[in-house]
Amino acid sequence: MRYVPNLIPGHAKVLPAYFKGDPYTSKPGNILLQILSYIGAFFFLLAALAFLQHPIVTCLLGALGFILLPQGQRWLERKGRFRMKGKVKAILGGTLFLISTPFINHYSEVDARQAHELQLKEEKARQERLLAEQKEQERQDSLAYYVTESIRLRNADKTDQALAVLLHADTFSLHQTEKDTLQDIRTGILSLRAFSLVKASKYKAALPELTSLLKQRPSDDALLYNRAVCYSKMGQTKEAVQDLKAAMAAGNKEAERLHERINPLKRRVAYYVTRCCDGSTSSAKGRGACSHHGGVCDWNDPVYEEYRKY
Repeated sequence: MRYVPNLIPGHAKVLPAYFKGDPYTSKPGNILLQILSYIGAFFFLLAALAFLQHPIVTCLLGALGFILLPQGQRWLERKGRFRMKGKVKAILGGTLFLISTPFINHYSEVDARQAHELQLKEEKARQERLLAEQKEQERQDSLAYYVTESIRLRNADKTDQALAVLLHADTFSLHQTEKDTLQDIRTGILSLRAFSLVKASKYKAALPELTSLLKQRPSDDALLYNRAVCYSKMGQTKEAVQDLKAAMAAGNKEAERLHERINPLKRRVAYYVTRCCDGSTSSAKGRGACSHHGGVCDWNDPVYEEYRKY
């Protein structure tokens, strides 16, 4: 039940001076103290927000700020139906502050320690990242050096040395694109070495290398042509012609010339016909053959066809 002021008429009141107005309404106090109360309240409320991750400290500081706030004090007086005097307010606020102090110190140390650990962790991660970047740069520099050196040796026709240097480059290749690039360079060097063997008439030594390279590049016309040269020099004309046909399909002119030389066009008799004297042919074999074409000039005139052996 709530107290209602001035419910009883004035002439019927007992102790009229006692029941006068709302007993829970605060009277205006010192302006300076109110200003200080507002400042203190906002300070502790902001501090409570700063400790949101620690609910105990937030609740204690929030309660302290709420009590210091004049509106908070009046709300408590209305709800509790009592008057909070300055002495009570000071004792209650001081008690809350004293209770919160060890919690504030403890959690401040915890936050500082966590912040320090986080800083150390970030610094360690940064150092590891820098070290990884340095190692990656060194790897790329080493890879580029060995690739450049291998290409230089290849251009100088030092194929064996170029391949040896390229083996060092393999140890620095990590990504598939790098491995593919090295494989292309290696194939080029091996092709150059095989071509050099062909030029030096070392056909037997060049043949297995060319065959191995063609497994990787089956449509390479230069490899096909050079293997055909080896086959032709070793008397394996049929195999040479097969490679030459594939190289010619890719537009290799040297293959066309070699093909004409080792597998030239030839002529042979396909069949015989009866040739009339006016140049026409007849299928008749008796006396009436070519009777309307000036007679028979050749009973067995051969008809030729062109062919290649392979």
